Amino acid sequence: MAVIEHLDLTDNHFVLKYQADQKMVNHFHAHKGMEFMYIYEGKGHLMLDSRMYEFKSGQLIVFQPFQLHRIQQDNTLDYIRSYVVFEPSLFDTYLAPFPVLRSFFQHLWKDQLSKQIFELSEEHPLVLLYKELHERCAKVPSNTLAEEYGLFFVRFLCLLRTIWTEYDSTDGASIRSLNHAERIMDWIEAHYQEPFSIHELAKEVHLSHKHISALFKQKTGGTITDYLMAKRLNQACLLLKTSSKTISEICLESGFANLSYFCQFFKKRMSITPYQYRKQYLDL
Repeated sequence: MAVIEHLDLTDNHFVLKYQADQKMVNHFHAHKGMEFMYIYEGKGHLMLDSRMYEFKSGQLIVFQPFQLHRIQQDNTLDYIRSYVVFEPSLFDTYLAPFPVLRSFFQHLWKDQLSKQIFELSEEHPLVLLYKELHERCAKVPSNTLAEEYGLFFVRFLCLLRTIWTEYDSTDGASIRSLNHAERIMDWIEAHYQEPFSIHELAKEVHLSHKHISALFKQKTGGTITDYLMAKRLNQACLLLKTSSKTISEICLESGFANLSYFCQFFKKRMSITPYQYRKQYLDL
């Protein structure tokens, strides 16, 4: 079973979930985007970069791109949190006029962080921004959402920087090294449109193809093929919703070499055909 979370970051390169209350499955997962999550209710344990932390209500947690983590919540309690996930390379451009803030953001994005969990009350201005964005998104036209996300992003970073200086310093920070599983995911993100070659991937991460398969399974609970096909399917869904390309073009651009196989695979996973999926989205 694939356990890598694939979030739709294409329309505005940003996802907001406000006061989500779904229970988490206890497995490792990761995603391409950067994530900021605030916990209103709940407690448990968080495995992050092979270290175990306790988490509880009133905490903000920062996840870097491709950072494998596993959340084990106490199932006897409610688990309510808000989070934003976004593509950092695209939102970095919003910070061009603010060099100090941009330097701080790139530290969060790329450096080895000494702390990623922070105590904040629900009334903290940073936490209130989640609610404000949620309410704004319900009121404004969809074609202005990208601007709302950008304004939220800059304000959120300004507040976070104030908190961060109490705990961490960017002086002498080292670039975060991706572990092997994260490097595999990074490679697939760059090459999913091409015919897959386990030997090319093995050469990239400097491991034997047998070793990387076993290592990825051990770290994530899923296979490399699981991750690759989930990525291709996710990309196909995004193109069906956001482009006017033909089904054949989307098939190829998502990394599927055969249209018939693509349609069969899509229907097996999504329970409807690509055409029905697009029509369903357009009807909505």
